[in-house]
Amino acid sequence: MGASALANIDKGLHHLFLSQIETLGMEPVARRSGIVSQLAPERGHGSAWMAGIGPDCLMTVLDLEVEDAVNLTSCGPGYFCLGIMSPSSLETMPRPVSAPGPTGLVMYCQDAGSYAYRLKPRTPYVSRSLCFTPRFWEQLAFGRRPDGDALLERIATTPQVLNAPHVGAMLQRLDARTADAAATELHLTALAAEAVACLMDTAEAEEQAEAAQGSSEAACLARDAHALLERHLDTPLTLESIARELCVSRSRLAATYKAERGRGVAEELRDLRMERARELLAGTDLPLSEVGRAVGYPRPSTFATAFSREVGCSPAAWRKQHRL
Repeated sequence: MGASALANIDKGLHHLFLSQIETLGMEPVARRSGIVSQLAPERGHGSAWMAGIGPDCLMTVLDLEVEDAVNLTSCGPGYFCLGIMSPSSLETMPRPVSAPGPTGLVMYCQDAGSYAYRLKPRTPYVSRSLCFTPRFWEQLAFGRRPDGDALLERIATTPQVLNAPHVGAMLQRLDARTADAAATELHLTALAAEAVACLMDTAEAEEQAEAAQGSSEAACLARDAHALLERHLDTPLTLESIARELCVSRSRLAATYKAERGRGVAEELRDLRMERARELLAGTDLPLSEVGRAVGYPRPSTFATAFSREVGCSPAAWRKQHRL
């Protein structure tokens, strides 16, 4: 009868913990919210409370301490877990889990399949957690973000450090003694919604921080490239040589410079050279050939052609009109 109390839960989540409860010889007893199982005195002490929050989310409260070591096997679908766990409970996880955040919360993704672990004797295993399938996330998050699938992938592949004291406090208050309380199901539903909102906020904050960092790095690269152009106007620069000097790829330099300054590197270089050429023509007596070399044109004819194309007249004519 106890197991049937979770009959509406996703089959994988349903069996995720029930098989372990059976191995421990704990008889599940149906309660108003989920099932509660007690560990027999001869095997140790403690309890396990599990309750479904819809068909794709399972809340678990485990407080166990076994008298003798026990080998357990967990088998279930791919799922996410958000919870507060004792150090001994964290050690039973099938994959390394990031250190708890400031509020003690941990978040991880578990691939589908089975894994075995061992409960040590006379060691407290304490956890309060929410286990949910991707479908649960889809139902709550996808309608609020068009890129919900990308956010889900981010959560699945990046250890999440969560600073959500309200979620931690809600988890801490979970107690098997409230399994028959009339308001418990409402509290659990609110907890699940708040947990998903917390994950969305955390992932979005990290995205924004990375975007800001990327923007800062891009601005720095464009600034360094521009300074290099200004310092080496007399050098036959190419996109390749500039990228090599700045230790970036040509494509990244070209795209970043264009995005940050609104024009390409070659266009910027031409304008800087012509601006410098006009300054030298108007303010110095340097021969035209020297002016050309000073702005990266070693051949006078090449300089004259480039200047005429950009300014609309020859260097000599421009000097005559604008001589200071």
